Amino acid sequence: MISDFLGKSADLNLRQSKIESDRFGISVARLSIPLDSEASDLDLAELCDSSDAKLLIVRYSTSRVKLAELLSSAKNRSAIHADTLVYFSRDISDSSTKNSQNSAWNFEVAALSDEDSLERLARESFRDYPSHYSSNSLLSATQIHEGYVEWALSGIRDKKNLTVLVKSKAGETIGFALAAVAGKRSEFVLSCVSPKFQGQGIYSAIVFWLVENLSKLGGERLYVSTQIQNTRVIRAWIKAGFSLDFSLNTYHLIERGN
Repeated sequence: MISDFLGKSADLNLRQSKIESDRFGISVARLSIPLDSEASDLDLAELCDSSDAKLLIVRYSTSRVKLAELLSSAKNRSAIHADTLVYFSRDISDSSTKNSQNSAWNFEVAALSDEDSLERLARESFRDYPSHYSSNSLLSATQIHEGYVEWALSGIRDKKNLTVLVKSKAGETIGFALAAVAGKRSEFVLSCVSPKFQGQGIYSAIVFWLVENLSKLGGERLYVSTQIQNTRVIRAWIKAGFSLDFSLNTYHLIERGN
């Protein structure tokens, strides 16, 4: 989440991830290093190597060009460069952007009664989705898929989040987006469009819908992130007025066997 990287410089926040530990059946921890952290690369590498988790997932700014070498030479862990994440954002405080919604689609804020249709969409759309988890053969593909389905459903149950569904005139759920709302700062954290309906401008319409409606809720800035290779969605963000803020490396550090 964006708050992990725009936090106070002293907050390194190495924490156990219970939800991932339960999902994959191994101990998983996470370390998200704030952009303005004053910790040295050596200190960070030593902190990572001291973790007792089987898998430590680390994200840090790509501006730390020496840290990768230190992580890769750790005594107690093997290292996988799992992805490079890019963060974009735009000011939405006085948005004049109008949703370019096609009249063939309806946009609706999701309710608990939409869980079944959203689950079907997520199961269809996130199958074989390439993520940082996919780079690690230690992790089950089935459990990775289940994790994205659970994430998609989580927004309906959490009032701090906003889930919007895109439905056809026939009432079929064909796309969705999940946004985490935290005061004036929001983050577009997850979305998908049914494979049967891709290439029709639905994703771009979702982006414009979020900009317009989060602005109405008092939002001032909207953040979004993806893997650097996802050029299609990045082009949609740029078209909607987003600009690149920063990039992050994701490393999986795996405890070496004794």
